[in-house]
Amino acid sequence: MCDAGPIIHLDEIGCLYLMEDFEKVFVPDVVRKEVLAYRDAAFEDSNVKWAEVSQQFSVDASLQAVCRIFSLDAGEVAALAFMNKEQGLMLLTDDAAARLVAMKLGYNVHGTIGVLLRAIRRDLMKPEEVIDRIKLIPLQSSLYIKASLLEELIFQVEQEFGLQ
Repeated sequence: MCDAGPIIHLDEIGCLYLMEDFEKVFVPDVVRKEVLAYRDAAFEDSNVKWAEVSQQFSVDASLQAVCRIFSLDAGEVAALAFMNKEQGLMLLTDDAAARLVAMKLGYNVHGTIGVLLRAIRRDLMKPEEVIDRIKLIPLQSSLYIKASLLEELIFQVEQEFGLQ
């Protein structure tokens, strides 16, 4: 299940193709509309197995309340509601509040950085390539991550793969 953030941010740094490695990427219709507003070609020319989810199911009252408390947007609410209905999915989101709610609900959660790091483990990118893409985030992406966190990520990849 994917929120708009990872789709937009991976597309901004030229790595949306990494989503092709997932068996299927569920995208609520409201998320698709949000992505298209920012990245109108994000779903084109791709071998990603997109599976659009139409939100024609109810969101249970307790989930609605939590989502309201954390000021989650419609896309995040739709993604969490679908995950509540379909067990065993991973949530891809870059929204800190959505991540917190998903983790509290017991869901496996990752974001753009997680997809990039996964690419190393899955032999889709070399560690040096991932480092280059991480460095592009503040230059080409609308994803906000503290510079110190990006530096720490780069350091960890360099350490783990003997690149220093």
